Amino acid sequence: MGIKNLHDFLYTFFTENQCEIVHQTDQDLKIQLSAELDEQLMNRPFYWQYVKKMGLEGEPSSLYLTVDPNQKQEEDKNNYEFVHFGSPRLQQIFRILSSKGKYVKLYQTVATTEHTPLIPWLVLNLKISYIGKDKREVLKSIGINMVNGAIINQFIHAIKHIEWDVKTADFCYTVTPLIQLKHSYQRIMQLIENMLQQEQHEWAAASWKQMEKEKNLLKQFYQSDDEGYHNHYEEELEAIESMYQPKIDISVVNGGLFFITQQTSFKLLHS
Repeated sequence: MGIKNLHDFLYTFFTENQCEIVHQTDQDLKIQLSAELDEQLMNRPFYWQYVKKMGLEGEPSSLYLTVDPNQKQEEDKNNYEFVHFGSPRLQQIFRILSSKGKYVKLYQTVATTEHTPLIPWLVLNLKISYIGKDKREVLKSIGINMVNGAIINQFIHAIKHIEWDVKTADFCYTVTPLIQLKHSYQRIMQLIENMLQQEQHEWAAASWKQMEKEKNLLKQFYQSDDEGYHNHYEEELEAIESMYQPKIDISVVNGGLFFITQQTSFKLLHS
């Protein structure tokens, strides 16, 4: 997943949480935070305690984020904070998403006077962690049509311009899924596994090589039959394996059911 994807993720997160995007480029975001997100992100508990106690409205901060590691300070004297996979700020955002709940149910806003079916889509936003000598995280957003099984990659970005509501619009009704929720989930996870199998995993080979090198050095150092040495050896061997043994972890950040018109579903599939 490239830089632009992370930028889009940040854009979606802040706009969906009632923040104003004051300015943006392909790599930068100037964000006027909502009061709620200021409390959660900016570490100003005493300020907000005072504001609430005095019955004041409060002034949320602005946040300057970039996914460009070479971003320079601009004339307005505000430093951009570099956000990348694994950065503290991104982990903070993930925690906020988890605390808000992992499941939503939304319906496309439709202005119609005719009976209009809404197609159910299961959407999973996933975090793939490549763990080894180096650590890398990738975000995937996969949506599956629960009627015909069609799958769209980067689904959350494809639907960001669609308006939503928590209830069905007048004259709209939901179509009963032909693919059960459990099976829809399994299809998405199988897709992710297939994608991972097709990737080149030089990182894993490099991590495994480093692990074997560290093990050999450790073995040379602990050349003794002393039981105390043996216990230390086993502990350090376990630490080396924990640090370097390559593995891939797939976790669900959040997800939900999205009910979308047939026309919009067709456009999404062919855009």
